[in-house]
Amino acid sequence: MFSNGTEAMIWMGNNCERCWKYDPTKDYDKSRCKIEASISIGFVDGKLSKRVDRITEMKDCPYRQEKRPAYKRKARDEKTLLLFA
Repeated sequence: MFSNGTEAMIWMGNNCERCWKYDPTKDYDKSRCKIEASISIGFVDGKLSKRVDRITEMKDCPYRQEKRPAYKRKARDEKTLLLFA
């Protein structure tokens, strides 16, 4: 658990802000990452769940993804293309 808000901000800077899921413009309830949302709520009420507490004791977040995963698009068949022609 963080001893103060500065520690939480440093941890978020080293982990959340380097992750593609982090978007500071979104509200906590629409966040892509539940860890980041829980920490944001913790700034207000001063409480963290046990799961988040265990994760924040680590230096690096195990859920951090610095690069967004690439997904392959489905190939379209000719019948589908003719429907919209």
